[in-house]
Amino acid sequence: MASETSTWNTKADLVPLEKGKEKELRTRISKIKQAEVLRPGVVYVGHVPHGFFEPQVKRFFSQFGTVSRVRLARSKKTGGSKGYGYIEFECEEVAKVVAETMNNYLMFEKLLKCEFIPVERLHPKTFNGWNRKFHKPTRRSTAIRKHNKPKDAAATLQSAVRLAAKDQGRKRRYAALGIKYDFSGYDDIAKKAKLQAAGTVSPKVPKSGQAKKPEQSPVTLMLDSSDPEITFKTPPGVAKVKKVKKAGKKQT
Repeated sequence: MASETSTWNTKADLVPLEKGKEKELRTRISKIKQAEVLRPGVVYVGHVPHGFFEPQVKRFFSQFGTVSRVRLARSKKTGGSKGYGYIEFECEEVAKVVAETMNNYLMFEKLLKCEFIPVERLHPKTFNGWNRKFHKPTRRSTAIRKHNKPKDAAATLQSAVRLAAKDQGRKRRYAALGIKYDFSGYDDIAKKAKLQAAGTVSPKVPKSGQAKKPEQSPVTLMLDSSDPEITFKTPPGVAKVKKVKKAGKKQT
């Protein structure tokens, strides 16, 4: 999870529920806690207001029951919250009560959207990295990844044309100074890139990736076993198939 400065006062009292529902809710939860076997339950929370991050979410929803894990969806580029997340409670029945009670609850001018997620619908990677601190990528690492990203045919053509244009300008400047400069490397690269973009020339395939030649089917030799004077010597790897003699038609 990312470390951010929250605008929510964690020392203040928790936000109270609607009048008349708080007593009923606590009665239902106390009955659920008396159960011997507890199964974890997950609640989806949407429309989470800004400033209501993982510590605040866990502290607020802990008033219903024990919260095992909290994970808010965050941007990979900025680390900012996307406004939705998942909360895992120790008891499945508590999670159902929370989804029913907190759905459409007004919080910081936003209506929370809560929904109970059954185990069958829960993705196995929902809580991946829930306890790991998010590190925002630096500009240097982003630039390196962008520079080393493999280029497609259009990007290769654009780069080759740009290099060829710079080389032509360099030749004109050298010619004005009386310097003979002849290098056609960039022109050849640009021509090859144009042909590849047009689809007339396919890129070379490395030796390790070359397709294997299709294997030839074994030669089949037909033998007639009715003639005992002829002996055939079959070379290795050749399958022997005996020719079945068809019975002649009966004359009427």
